[in-house]
Amino acid sequence: MISKLKTLIKLIIYSFIGLFISPSKEIKPKSILLIRLDAIGDYVLFRNYIEVLKKSEQYKDYKITLLGNSAYKGISQELDSEFVDEFIWLDRDSFSKDFIYRYKKLQEIVASRYEIVLSCVYSREFLVADAIVKRVSANEKIGSIGNTSNIKIWQKNISDKYYTRLIDADDKLMFEFYRNKEFFENLLNKKLEMHKPTIELKPKKLDFKLPKTYAILFIGASDISRKWSIKKFAKIGQHLTTKYNYKIVLCGAEAEMRDAREFKKYFKNSYLDLVGKTSLVELLYVIYHGDLMLANETSAPHFGVALDMKNLFVIYSGNHYGRFTPYPKQLSQNYHVICHPFIEKDLIEYKKLSNNYGYENDLDINDISVENVKNKIDRVLKGRKEIDD
Repeated sequence: MISKLKTLIKLIIYSFIGLFISPSKEIKPKSILLIRLDAIGDYVLFRNYIEVLKKSEQYKDYKITLLGNSAYKGISQELDSEFVDEFIWLDRDSFSKDFIYRYKKLQEIVASRYEIVLSCVYSREFLVADAIVKRVSANEKIGSIGNTSNIKIWQKNISDKYYTRLIDADDKLMFEFYRNKEFFENLLNKKLEMHKPTIELKPKKLDFKLPKTYAILFIGASDISRKWSIKKFAKIGQHLTTKYNYKIVLCGAEAEMRDAREFKKYFKNSYLDLVGKTSLVELLYVIYHGDLMLANETSAPHFGVALDMKNLFVIYSGNHYGRFTPYPKQLSQNYHVICHPFIEKDLIEYKKLSNNYGYENDLDINDISVENVKNKIDRVLKGRKEIDD
């Protein structure tokens, strides 16, 4: 009841703000506003399709403005400027909580009128991207028919009408890279030869020196429920150091600085602490040159796949199984998941539950034992050594 009341209050305030928004009437010819406001990992699974759009027969002469989440600003500007003509960055948290910021950002977005607005996310959000689609002026507004993972049915019924065209989507569970592929194939009316997410890096000199042979422990995640114990990470670090002679490189965002200090209490060997000390672009290079990474289920493993990292291990409690994790084998042979024991006990039954896109569990990620992670790493590395030999 309280949640519904909060939503209603927000809707009233947002509608009031909308009264003061003045969309442009002067159209920018051959222009596309491409909206993609989800998280960093989602962007990695999407970004290769910007090039596809830019080089397509239908839109090759169009200028693309990307309205993106400021969280991935660094990598997008580094990797995608060749195909994006202009960027507009939005801070999601401020857009939702700061009414003045919301007004100013909406006014900035609607300052241009586009030929086409393209919002291609499958799980649409009523108060974020859909709200922007409503306000911006365009001759054509194209979106996904979507699902109701992030939006109420009554909200979707309203915001469906904001679009002039909704792209069909299969309602079966689908890995997100393929979901994006489905959207652009239906938009462009052609099959796409896109086999996996890729990131191509240019030579770059880093301000810090990396070890010759190292394993990355990526301790960060966007939510506490996705974070494995720091003490357990330290034990795996010890295993990788003792058994495989890896140097350890600790990575994470600035928000994990406290966790990094805790790691130091448990890990007694030397290691390189880069937590909160790298930009997203620098992190790409750290991952690219690494030999192995153990990570929570977050953006870092998506970077690893796109960079063709050889040994990639992900600790995973099971939320939204099949959509972002695990990777289908045809996309990556090097992505190895260590799931909660409840999932591993009856994977077939768990997959049935996960066919619901909104399915989330309350499984404790720390029920995943150090021994299970060790065993998974040992099996994979033993098998790789046999292949290499």
